[in-house]
Amino acid sequence: MAKKKTEKTAENKASGYNGTANLVPVRTESEAREKGRNGGIKSGEVRRQKKSMREMAKYIMNSSVSKQMENVRDTLARMGIEENDMTYQAAVVVRLIQKAMVDGDTSAIRVIGELTGDLNRFGFIEDAALDIVEMQYPTILIPENGRDEPRENMLGPQAGPQTMFMASSADIVIYGGAAGGGKTYALLLEALRHKDVKGFGGVIFRKNFTQITAEGGLWDASMKIFSQVPDAHSRKTPKLHWRFDGGSKLHFAHIEREEDLLAWQGTEIAYLAFDELTHFTKHQFLYMLSRNRSTCGIKPYVRATCNPDADSWVADFVSWWIDKDTGYAIKERSGVIRYMCVLNDVIHWGDSPEELEKEFGIAERDCKSVTFIASRLEDNKVLMKSDPTYLANLKAMTEIDMERLLYGNWKIKAQAGRYFKRTQIPADGYLDRIPDDVLYWCRAWDIAATDEDEDGDPAYTAGVLIGARKNGRFLVADVVNQRIKAGDVETLILMTATADRKKYGFNYKVRIPQDPGAAGKIVAKQYLNHLAGFDVKAEPVSGSKELRASPFAAQWQNGFVDVLIAPWNEDYFSQLESFPDSKFKDMVDASSDAFNELTDGNFDIDSLL
Repeated sequence: MAKKKTEKTAENKASGYNGTANLVPVRTESEAREKGRNGGIKSGEVRRQKKSMREMAKYIMNSSVSKQMENVRDTLARMGIEENDMTYQAAVVVRLIQKAMVDGDTSAIRVIGELTGDLNRFGFIEDAALDIVEMQYPTILIPENGRDEPRENMLGPQAGPQTMFMASSADIVIYGGAAGGGKTYALLLEALRHKDVKGFGGVIFRKNFTQITAEGGLWDASMKIFSQVPDAHSRKTPKLHWRFDGGSKLHFAHIEREEDLLAWQGTEIAYLAFDELTHFTKHQFLYMLSRNRSTCGIKPYVRATCNPDADSWVADFVSWWIDKDTGYAIKERSGVIRYMCVLNDVIHWGDSPEELEKEFGIAERDCKSVTFIASRLEDNKVLMKSDPTYLANLKAMTEIDMERLLYGNWKIKAQAGRYFKRTQIPADGYLDRIPDDVLYWCRAWDIAATDEDEDGDPAYTAGVLIGARKNGRFLVADVVNQRIKAGDVETLILMTATADRKKYGFNYKVRIPQDPGAAGKIVAKQYLNHLAGFDVKAEPVSGSKELRASPFAAQWQNGFVDVLIAPWNEDYFSQLESFPDSKFKDMVDASSDAFNELTDGNFDIDSLL
């Protein structure tokens, strides 16, 4: 030890370092003032040097680009920069714009946002002395357990179910129960938990690619969150994903068909997530569960969101957490962990791994812990504050959809009387004449393709005329519902269109359904030719009859539909009230299509999920 100290002392002397020799104590007040003055002089010199460098940098940035830099000047000219404005500062900004637009560089996008002040959601930190503006990014706060105290300038879950979801230790957590509970936000935020773990990989699945890329979809939601994270970088090739500087990745993918599962053979997914689990089959879920594995040191886990669907396999999966009589989540069971195992494609449940091992002889390591956490719109204070109309949108839906999406009812199903009741037409909604405030008309048809249906009964062709009124209400003015031969349908539609236009004017459209496939296109084209001179539209039919009827039923149930008193009323009401259990749904389908054409499909249930 003494030898090392001697060597160190010699080394210090050789370098001119005198050790503690310069540490002379200050003995008088005048000496203290003198040393303080000298220190202040040196500090001022350093500040002046830094200031002179800043001044020089400003001078260069404001200088004109040298004419020898032809490539730079040509680029500025192509961007519309005039000769007098071709400075080095302009060149730097143009280069940032190129990287942002061409390369999709999120760092460049962020810098541009800072320069223009568009990224000041969390505020700027200004230092007047240094004349420097810095961007303050939010702190990422992922709770490990319990409920965190709200803090300013942070990314984190809201208190309540969202925090319970992210704090749960279960292998599989299902988060849902109603629309607007902040489910997708929680799925994305969860991906940040292990963003600094090298090799950590996550995948969030949707049913189809459109649900990922559509306006306001999963990808847009991820941009809102991850653009606030300095080390997050978006990538669009080979597939949509995010990379983090710590070495982790988050991908977005879809599973629309069973064959799509083959693409995931041999994969390892540490964080497996499903947005809207009810859109996936039980087989798809269990198969992807086998891909939930990891070698990065993080125990693999599954997170999923969903809205109630009584006909989905998920309803049975979460049934222990749901009241079997009311269909609503049992508050006391929300977040309670149970255990499951899968034998021969059958899911077995127990209150502990030991219970499953005793009953089914399955090893504890083969059991999965599971919980369900219910959420409702009122749990999402941020959404309620930012979009107060969201609640009104949910309340404007049909009784079935409102029970599901607003109140989280897992038992309610479509049945007769739940879509249309004649008593829902207000007393002053039964009109004895056509009002003069109808802005536009549409008659939609549900066409019988054959003379008889599959049971040998004559098939109906229905045409329903609905008008959009100036006061925001809708009027069912006429219903045609006839059993005629398929060959006579074209004549019926043409004669009806001619009479309608003569009676109601030219603010009138005819809508006919287009069956899928090439044959459907050919038939639709024949109708378009037959109705030459009319405003006519052939629209492909998609989605269930219940889904197509929901927008019209929502207006009907809320008392915004009027009906013209006429001989066809009883048959029309009877079919609507028995929907969807009735054998014939022709008039319902035609009414749905006419209403959807008048509103141009602006009412979209998926936008509320």
